[in-house]
Amino acid sequence: MKEVLSYNQRVRQTLDDVLDEAPEQSLHVAVEHRLMHAETFAYILHQATPHHKLALYTRPHQAGLTSDHAMIEIPAGPVTLGRPRHDGFGPDGAFGWDNEFDEHTVHVPAFAISKHKITNGEYLEFVRAGTQPPPFWTRRGDQWCWRAMAGAIPLPLDWPVYVTYEQAKAYAQWVGQTLPTEAQFHRAAYGTPTGSERLYPWGNEPPDEQRGNFDFRHWDPIPVTATPLGDSAFGVSQLVGNGWEWTTTPFQPFPGFQPFPFYPGYSAPFFDGDHFVLKGASPRTAARLLRRSFRNWFRPNYPYVYAGFRCVEN
Repeated sequence: MKEVLSYNQRVRQTLDDVLDEAPEQSLHVAVEHRLMHAETFAYILHQATPHHKLALYTRPHQAGLTSDHAMIEIPAGPVTLGRPRHDGFGPDGAFGWDNEFDEHTVHVPAFAISKHKITNGEYLEFVRAGTQPPPFWTRRGDQWCWRAMAGAIPLPLDWPVYVTYEQAKAYAQWVGQTLPTEAQFHRAAYGTPTGSERLYPWGNEPPDEQRGNFDFRHWDPIPVTATPLGDSAFGVSQLVGNGWEWTTTPFQPFPGFQPFPFYPGYSAPFFDGDHFVLKGASPRTAARLLRRSFRNWFRPNYPYVYAGFRCVEN
């Protein structure tokens, strides 16, 4: 037993020495990449049949309730995209991936945006009009169901609909609107009537369960009206959590982009015009990835990501 303890102690000491010598930036890269793959694994696990998974808790829902369809007027103003190059890489969250640099300001004209993410109930009308159902829906007899992590449940009408970019864009066109740009999302999420900007939609307080559905607390969505404490300064709900949100902005570098010398293929290969920026977070997104500058991206027909959308009137 003493020999085993001694061996374990030596291994631990070796690991501690390696971590002490590793560049801090590399440690952030390793931790965040692991967290990203934890979310990706949830996408894979979601596709497995229920009998291949342990029973997972699905939050009760109130089928039949939907949002109030309100549009929120957002006045013109500046937004800050990206983060400053001089930021460090410490535990205060100053780390950023290569596509998050450099910080720059963009002026956004006035627009109106959906207070809530588009729900399953709203999208159901689009399906009834003849479009294809979303990837997470399934049919049982004459009833639509949602493929929750633990198995199919009656379609929760007040949950956000998860769709591809192509489906989100088609719905927006169907209702005579469009999807927001990355800059419009930032203005609605982090801007204020006074012109200042917040770290998070609700302010500068750290994320917690009362402000959104994120950080692995739930396997599935919750109602779009469930977390009013997470509303932005303009009163827009759940801009962070409960599902990534598609934007019309192609994933491209910011001015001053420099690939990581130790990971040149992280972002650059995807600057191909065939990937679109997603903002916000899903139920399976780690809290440390909720920073304002974080950018996600996927192809327009990718069906597995936990991604919804909201509409904009310009």
